[in-house]
Amino acid sequence: MVRWLLLLVFTLAPLIGFEVYSHARLRAEREAELGQEALRLLDLIDVEQGRIIDDIEHILATLVEANIAGPGCQETMERLGQRLPSYLTLGFADRSGTVRCATDRRIVGTGVANQPEVQQALSTGRFALGDYIVAKGLDRHVLPFAMPYAHDKADASGNGSDAVVVTALLDLDWLRQYQAHKPLPPNTTVLLADSNGTIIVRVPDIPGLVGQPLPERLNLFLNGDRTATALTEGLDGVPRIVAYSPPGVNGNGLAVAVGIDHAAALRAVDVVALRSWFPFLVILLLTLTGTAWGIGRLTRQRETERALLKAVLEHLRAGVVVAEAPTGRVILHNGAAERLIGQPLGRIERVEDYPRPFTGGPSEGSGELPLVRALRDGAVVRQEELRRDTPTGPITCLADAEPVRDPDGCITLAVVTLTDLTERKAAEEALRRSETRFRELVENTPVMMWINRPDGGREYYNAAWRTYTGRSLEQGERWSYIHPADYPRLLDCRERGIAAGESYGFDVRMQRHDGVYRWHVCRINPMRQNGQIIAWVGTAVDVHDSRMAREAAEQADRSKSRFLAAASHDLRQPMQSMFFFAEALHSHVHSPRGRDALAMLERGMETLKGLLDSLLDVSQLDAGVIEPRIEDIPIKPLLDDIGSSYAPVAAAKGLDLQVVNHHDLTVRSDRNLLGRMVRNLVENAIRYTERGVIRLECHPLDGHAGIQVRDTGIGISGEQMSWIFEEFYQVGNPERDRNQGLGLGLAIVQKLSALLGHPVEVRSELGKGSVFRISVPLGDAADSPAPAPSPREPERGRLAVLIDDDAIVLMGLRSIFQDWGYDTIVASSTEEALDRLRAAGRRPDVMVADYRLREHKVGTEAILKIRELAGAAIPAVLLTGDSGPDVMQEAERHGIGVMFKPVTARLLQEALTRQTGTAA
Repeated sequence: MVRWLLLLVFTLAPLIGFEVYSHARLRAEREAELGQEALRLLDLIDVEQGRIIDDIEHILATLVEANIAGPGCQETMERLGQRLPSYLTLGFADRSGTVRCATDRRIVGTGVANQPEVQQALSTGRFALGDYIVAKGLDRHVLPFAMPYAHDKADASGNGSDAVVVTALLDLDWLRQYQAHKPLPPNTTVLLADSNGTIIVRVPDIPGLVGQPLPERLNLFLNGDRTATALTEGLDGVPRIVAYSPPGVNGNGLAVAVGIDHAAALRAVDVVALRSWFPFLVILLLTLTGTAWGIGRLTRQRETERALLKAVLEHLRAGVVVAEAPTGRVILHNGAAERLIGQPLGRIERVEDYPRPFTGGPSEGSGELPLVRALRDGAVVRQEELRRDTPTGPITCLADAEPVRDPDGCITLAVVTLTDLTERKAAEEALRRSETRFRELVENTPVMMWINRPDGGREYYNAAWRTYTGRSLEQGERWSYIHPADYPRLLDCRERGIAAGESYGFDVRMQRHDGVYRWHVCRINPMRQNGQIIAWVGTAVDVHDSRMAREAAEQADRSKSRFLAAASHDLRQPMQSMFFFAEALHSHVHSPRGRDALAMLERGMETLKGLLDSLLDVSQLDAGVIEPRIEDIPIKPLLDDIGSSYAPVAAAKGLDLQVVNHHDLTVRSDRNLLGRMVRNLVENAIRYTERGVIRLECHPLDGHAGIQVRDTGIGISGEQMSWIFEEFYQVGNPERDRNQGLGLGLAIVQKLSALLGHPVEVRSELGKGSVFRISVPLGDAADSPAPAPSPREPERGRLAVLIDDDAIVLMGLRSIFQDWGYDTIVASSTEEALDRLRAAGRRPDVMVADYRLREHKVGTEAILKIRELAGAAIPAVLLTGDSGPDVMQEAERHGIGVMFKPVTARLLQEALTRQTGTAA
């Protein structure tokens, strides 16, 4: 009886162990699945919370940019509150930390200065998330937010605002309801806590839990340094598998945890395990019962046990065959074994009857099963791979065979288990084929490619690379084909990319097989498997020809700009002399016909001056030599001056030029460049308007000043709208009438718009006129500058020193000044002027000097030396064809006026009047 019981236990022991192992494995796999499910849900909730916080940040940023914290803020906020969701309350707090206006009046007057999020926002200058509080005035659980309010300037009505922070309160009851409506699996909980560990949301809700601190056992939700899972007891005492994300990890500032009921989730696994245990318990119960019934019933009981065991084996995926020794008769097997072997096994009575279906392993010659060797030789086989070919494909399995011996060491049984590897082998084969196809693709692609190991070490270069460089992987220095000047930059970029584990790229010169270096664009990308970098794949594309073509085009463009600037500068000298001599002719021409001819001459020169000014502006903007000087500018004097300057021009065409400026605004811009933009628009309007009105307007608009030029001219068609800002394009001038300019006015406006950051908008209707609007940022109001002195006639007998190395210009200057009643001293250099002043023994009253003199001298030097000789700050004006910033800065530093050639006599007289008036 004991022997049979021991035999029974020996027989069932592997099955018990297998069942225990299977049950444990199923539970472990199920727990791993639960952890992944919890992590998936956690990621969804993390993303949702991040979106909610980002939305609040965007709302606060919009309020900051809207600049509504001045007078009328409360009414504006209440209107805004009607459009905002009820769960969000917004407000502005002043420097004392008191809420001055809000979407809910109940929080107006409450103090927020001591709130951590407010202090953090003010100290960092960025959006900040606070911790759980009960909102004063609202008596609600809320999560506070804050953002510094940077608008410390005038609002649209000109009034200031002392608001320093804008706040938001998120209703936690709404947040809980929002989470509760999420479609979560049964027995799933969601927990949110702030950075201090205070519970703010729990789904399903537990009354009285919000506002309570997390239990000490859950502190891992706050202090971890990564997203993780853990098996822990929840707030309701139920053990759960929890996926959690600490505040410092998810970027939301909140601790988020998702828990799944551990026992409920594993209940199905335990039920399946109990069902699998049931046949075994039945076998054991029947065996014990049969033993008690006596030896007579033992045979029948043995058959019953075998039948039941066979039923159990049929449920195993592994094939099992048990044979007795020494005959080899199969006494036990399952369907999985027959499927893997490919033949029925139930009728095998001797060793010679065993099939030989397999190839591979030590038995490859005979093809016999490892079970035969275990029966015959007592061999123990471990993990032997066997292969059987079938019409549908090969079947591969792992065999483990072992003999069973009695106490005397004789073999009584042999057992073999066959584990199916077909699917795994197919996957491995598919991976090998994929790798082969990838390697062939890389090898045969016409683009140079290479593969490096995870540490960046060389592994493989394709045929295109080897053909281009004429090198193999083993030949020469690793970087010998890289231009030495590019190597440090390449190495630095490569080290940073590998350290970061991210794609990187660079432009580099690579040496072709014939020794020629050519430019290539290289890009290197990581290949990852299971999140780990397994290789780096690089490509190199030859861009030498396109790069050279681009550089040649850029050089040609720069040459064009330099040519235009030089040509414009050289043309200004003779133009200047023409202006002066034309002015000098006025006192010598008395007949009406002569005066008409002189007027036509001056009009033609004015047209030519406008063309040269436009060419110079374009060339300087293209060359990038103009640097704006941004300052606060009162806009009214600027527009009034432009209006008064062009009113006579408009009147000459029968047009009414009106300046409409009812707002005393100050803008941030460059005075000269902004004035140039407006003048070009006004000139354009006058040129293309035959009758009606031209209005120059300025209105405040969303933190900007909108400067508009509105006309009743010919208008612009839709197809022409995209061309009007192109250089040399003119609407309605097919004959290229130069009296209408070169078509550069709007091109200059667009270039200055990009330089200053002042957008230009156009609205137009063909035949009804156009509106051009410039948007200029508002600045701080400043004291209005003193009005310029009115022009006055110079007194007789005053002395003017005139310096220019161009004799014609110099003679023209002398004629004008003599007509104005000045005594003159003319000179072509600084030394000549000083010598003649000493000889005359007089102190000059005014000086006019060309900026560029011979021998690399400049007019500024001449003016300073004459001032030193005279011992006084003599009023002076520089005449120059260079409009670079250096000339302006040097002149301003010494209190010298600047006029850009060609200049008319009237403009020169106004400049001298301003200088002498300033000096007086």
